[in-house]
Amino acid sequence: MKKALIALCTVVIILIALIGGLVVAEQRAKVALESDVADYLDGCAITPDGIDVHGRPYLLYAAQHTADLSYVDLEPAKGTNKDQVLVHHLVDGHADRLTRFITVDYPSGQVSPVKNPDGSYTEAATIDGEEVTFSARTDHSEGTDHGDDGTRLEVLANGRQHSTMTLPRTAEVRAVSAGDDGVIVEIEYADPNCR
Repeated sequence: MKKALIALCTVVIILIALIGGLVVAEQRAKVALESDVADYLDGCAITPDGIDVHGRPYLLYAAQHTADLSYVDLEPAKGTNKDQVLVHHLVDGHADRLTRFITVDYPSGQVSPVKNPDGSYTEAATIDGEEVTFSARTDHSEGTDHGDDGTRLEVLANGRQHSTMTLPRTAEVRAVSAGDDGVIVEIEYADPNCR
């Protein structure tokens, strides 16, 4: 009986050690993937505030040097309240796509987004009883004040300038919607390979 208890305790201790080792290895793999994403973004002139790598098990992805989808929070610029970059399928320092979602503050007033019948957001919001339609455009022409590789993003309210900001790389607007927290502008960088 004593030998059986000793054998059982040994097996339990070995299992606990294996599980603990896997948990530690998984956490280290996640940190390694976050570091890969941070290095990639450094080459894109983007400074992350926080990185959340998706795709498990991390050990498997880290062994392949692949981060399937990463959500990267950036420090919001003046006039914005959220700025997030999505890095799509980063493999050995090269991403398939690099998209960015910038939430621009609404003009002051009582705001209510206009929604489609299915509950999705449109590009319009009611501000102090008046419907305002938002749009956005990018300008990456040479000779402007945003540098050779940058892009100026302009957010418009009823066709008039509402907000502008400079992006570090050439990008295009993909979508605009009026959400609960502001005007959400989706942009996609023209070249996801930053180095």
